[in-house]
Amino acid sequence: MDKMLTLGSSIVNRLSNVHTEKIGFYRMLSNTRFSHEDLLEGSFNLCLSNIDSNHVLAIQDTTEFNYGGLKSKLGLDDPDIGPTGSSKIAGFFCHPMLVVNPDSDSILGFSSVQIYNHDWRQEGKKERKYKQLAIEEKESYRWIKSSIETKERLYENVQITIIGDRENDIYEDFDRVPDQRTHLLIRSKCDRKIVGDYKKLYNLLDNTIISGSIEIEITGQKNRKKRKALIDIKFAKAEICTPLNLKSNQKSIEVHIIEATENPSTIPSGEVGISWKLLTTHRIDHLQKAIQCINWYKKRWLIEELFRVIKTKGFEIESSQLGEGFKLKKLLAMTLEVALEVMRLKLSLNNLDQKQDNNFNSNEIRFLKKANRKLEEQNQKLKNPYNEKTLAWIAWIIARMGGWTGYKSQSPPGYITIKNGLDKYHQQYEGYLMFLDE
Repeated sequence: MDKMLTLGSSIVNRLSNVHTEKIGFYRMLSNTRFSHEDLLEGSFNLCLSNIDSNHVLAIQDTTEFNYGGLKSKLGLDDPDIGPTGSSKIAGFFCHPMLVVNPDSDSILGFSSVQIYNHDWRQEGKKERKYKQLAIEEKESYRWIKSSIETKERLYENVQITIIGDRENDIYEDFDRVPDQRTHLLIRSKCDRKIVGDYKKLYNLLDNTIISGSIEIEITGQKNRKKRKALIDIKFAKAEICTPLNLKSNQKSIEVHIIEATENPSTIPSGEVGISWKLLTTHRIDHLQKAIQCINWYKKRWLIEELFRVIKTKGFEIESSQLGEGFKLKKLLAMTLEVALEVMRLKLSLNNLDQKQDNNFNSNEIRFLKKANRKLEEQNQKLKNPYNEKTLAWIAWIIARMGGWTGYKSQSPPGYITIKNGLDKYHQQYEGYLMFLDE
């Protein structure tokens, strides 16, 4: 894992120039006496040791990893490989639960990770009568399973807010997961039936007045212009009805719904404005609590960035040539944890008081000081603005190495920029050590 972080890749052939060391890596991945689940136990324990508050956000999502050549190479016999989004492409899925501090940009680790695959011989949903299956027999049960595992693994005195996107809008989740210490904050997908005169959830929102507005920064993307967006906020309490096909002792469940919709005044021409409908078990009885939940939900983007860091522009795990699924799953279990180190470094730019961690020794700090002076000499107007004893000071140098300009007028560096900067830093540091040895 240290080699993966140092060399910026999860491709085993790139991790060493020493043949015997490469053989050691391959033997470890081939060892059938332990699995990816055993490796993940280490991640869960590390997360537990990092808990630094009495309330955490637990963010979950699913991604797929595609290995195009494996089907023809292995046929249908590898139990750890199956069809992904395309029935012809081999791979598997990963559903992590990322734990973060709600009041800072501090990533604590993973409380649950499910790495699983479909079976090439599995019948389609129609043949299995998927809609009639119990939730435990459906793939969507992964959302509930991750929540239950998180509750079991984290300390009992820690409050948990579980965050999920629209795919996580599952009635059974609201029925089974919440308790005195556990809340849900889920983006609504279904216009559910509710108790009362309005009959439908979204009809209730249509008849709810705007409680207030906030201004948020929109990061420019492919289909979205960078801007300050004015967001109008509504919130209401509702009782969602139990679906007719479910057996439950409850006829309804009380939830609160928040609507965050961009005001037309800030929506650029030809673009669709921001619009979120969030279901939560938190009690929303004033505007500030609604705003707090919106800010928590905004952190869901962290898990999307995690997937980017692991994949094509980051550690390139889908380019691995390992020939068996159980080896690839082990490699993913390690890459997940390594990717968090890249993300923590980037996020330290938002946490100015975070001290330098043990990942940088005294020799590395001396090299970083030299690199910082060189970067500052290139442009007298660009000075590292952070305290030399903080991780943000290091992150600024790494980001500049990754191609970030450093100007305040520009967007902050992204995760891939930090990843590229780390790669360049490690290359230069290796040369620095060779110079010291002369």
